[in-house]
Amino acid sequence: MDKSVIAGNFSKSAVSYDDHAAIQRKCAEKLISLMRRDKFSRILEIGCGTGIYTRLLRKAFTGAHITAIDISEDMLKVAREKLDGENISYVVADGENIPREGKFDLITSNASFQWFEDLTGAVEMFSGALTGGGTLCFSMYGPETFREFKEVLSEHFGRRKWLSSSRFTSFEQMEALIERYFGNTDMTEECFPAEFFSLWDFLKDVKHSGTRGEGLGSSTFLGKYAIREMERTYIEKFGSIVATHHVYFCKAKI
Repeated sequence: MDKSVIAGNFSKSAVSYDDHAAIQRKCAEKLISLMRRDKFSRILEIGCGTGIYTRLLRKAFTGAHITAIDISEDMLKVAREKLDGENISYVVADGENIPREGKFDLITSNASFQWFEDLTGAVEMFSGALTGGGTLCFSMYGPETFREFKEVLSEHFGRRKWLSSSRFTSFEQMEALIERYFGNTDMTEECFPAEFFSLWDFLKDVKHSGTRGEGLGSSTFLGKYAIREMERTYIEKFGSIVATHHVYFCKAKI
């Protein structure tokens, strides 16, 4: 993954992100439900974005100090405007290079680990940054994300790994990785379908939510004619403009 491109896309979508993050909001709510009986005092949130999940963490764990990091300064600015002064520290940082000031009893993230370059190194680092009995709780996207769009692209332009999601880690690989560093793990996967009025609306949603990753590349141009033809194929194959969000949920303890 080219993180400079990914960070740039999220920065561009910082202002519009909340209006196009319905699935990410559902994932954040599910993460909170996984921890509803837990108590934490020091929380590290990785990839906090505009603070959708941060706000839920603040409400669920009122006495905890939260360190919220994100690679995009523009995203952090939006988050800070929502929740400034609520015992939250905001840090511009790469999730693969977390703050080293003390240990945390919860490291958590909503839909950011799929962008990591070295997941093994990151998970090992998280295990070392947790207190004894500490918790890692996260959601991340899997390779079946936007599978419908990938199929339509392949039909019109030839088969290849069109989208960044094609390179996301499989469920089995991620589960094995977590179990290597954590003794008590619970990992599940779920698909969230999102429907759109048109293919153009789907493409706008992907753009404004920052979820396009590295995009299609400069060699592929989707003009009005191409989009109209692809939309026809999309509806023939799937009955509507539907986009699957393939998500893993994991709660693991040291």
